[in-house]
Amino acid sequence: MENAELLEQEYKLFRRVRGPSRSPTIADQSKTIAYQPCDQTSSENPCSTPTSAQANSPVTKVVNKLENNILAGYQGWFSYPGDSRIDLNKWKHWFPTGSEPSADNLHVEMYPYMEEYDEDDLKETRMRMKDGRKAKLYSAAKPNIVRKHFEWMAEYGISGVFHMRFMEGIHITKNREWKTSVLRNVKRAAAMTGRLFAVSYNIAGQSLNDGVLDALMEDWKRLVDEEKITQHGRYIRHRKDGVSLPVLRIYGIGFKTVNVRNTEKIAELIDWLKNAPEERYRVFLVGGTPSRWRDLTDDSREEESWTGIYESLDAIHPWHVGRWETIEGFYRYFENVITPDAVHCEHLGILYMPTMFPGFSWYNLKKHSIPAPSMNSIPRLGGKFMWAQAYQYAAAPNITTVWMAQFDEVDEGTAIFKVGANEDEVPADGKWLTLDSDGITLPRDWYLRLCGEAQKMMNGTIPLTEDIPLDPNDFL
Repeated sequence: MENAELLEQEYKLFRRVRGPSRSPTIADQSKTIAYQPCDQTSSENPCSTPTSAQANSPVTKVVNKLENNILAGYQGWFSYPGDSRIDLNKWKHWFPTGSEPSADNLHVEMYPYMEEYDEDDLKETRMRMKDGRKAKLYSAAKPNIVRKHFEWMAEYGISGVFHMRFMEGIHITKNREWKTSVLRNVKRAAAMTGRLFAVSYNIAGQSLNDGVLDALMEDWKRLVDEEKITQHGRYIRHRKDGVSLPVLRIYGIGFKTVNVRNTEKIAELIDWLKNAPEERYRVFLVGGTPSRWRDLTDDSREEESWTGIYESLDAIHPWHVGRWETIEGFYRYFENVITPDAVHCEHLGILYMPTMFPGFSWYNLKKHSIPAPSMNSIPRLGGKFMWAQAYQYAAAPNITTVWMAQFDEVDEGTAIFKVGANEDEVPADGKWLTLDSDGITLPRDWYLRLCGEAQKMMNGTIPLTEDIPLDPNDFL
């Protein structure tokens, strides 16, 4: 979830009428990719000593670049009272601020599988499991929690993540310090597991305006100078015009529903990030844009000046979650929007990064809305919904990088990490989206496995295949 209010407006705007079934548009030219191990002699792409999880993984090292990688969004925004010395004193994102941790107040759709986390890093809620034990939840402020997530990435062959840094509330010292503590956890976990990571700012908060652009610049300076973020060996880098640059993403550029709308100020920030007099602040800039950025319609602002903004970016990542609801809807969208987008970006010399998502559901987050959304509003179909996207992206000759939405997003039911597979693995009270909601029995790690297989298909280590190359029964 990039921003709840923003996505709610967009999701209503873009709900499509489900049309008749049609055959997919299959790219007739596949990528020619040679997978390369990391370089022990390279300061830009150092190898890391693999963890035990990595040692058992078919992909133990990741080349530090954007191309041929699927990178997941990592929220890392969950907290509980007393989780750290900074202590926000809230069940952030699990339940509304100030409410009791009970099923009636749930803000999440999926229950993370808790058995592999350290007991000391979890906190009891007022919900109970079927066996009577109190249900527990985690906080990303705990280093071991984030490390476990990165160990899963290594185990299943997922390259790395963009870690979200929300600008809303960052001017409050405690909020900023808590967010930075999670970023430090991400840095350590990436170093331990050999995964990649980069920062992704979010400027879409409803309380924000054009002033956030100055605040973002100052925060980036802090991360570079104080946190030494871009000096980290696993921070994602991309080579442009012969120069290796740290990658930075900014989500919220050009959306109708985002209050940051002064194109002159945005252009100044983009120019500074790409051409700052102090070279240490320069980046390869990824813009998190509306899905219809190219034709300035629907979710995009319509003023012509936005075309110049979009085309000044080094890479474009349109937010596609909710833009199709069925596999047939994806095929149509891929043909009519994504393919022309990718061709246009290739012509401009801009990297194009489409979004892949496994499904969608946010009943608990929006159950008091009128009308309330249904549970499992975009079904996962046992992974077929996600795999259709993975195949088309891997087959397209001008798509080399994909955003996986998202690693830990249980608020809106797009999480790919380990979650409750059936009613025995979620609290007895409350309404939960389990992995068997479509009537298909799946292992709790199924979407980690699928993402890992999609990564292999993207970098050419397995052949392109329209069918999921795994049988879930082999892992039950």
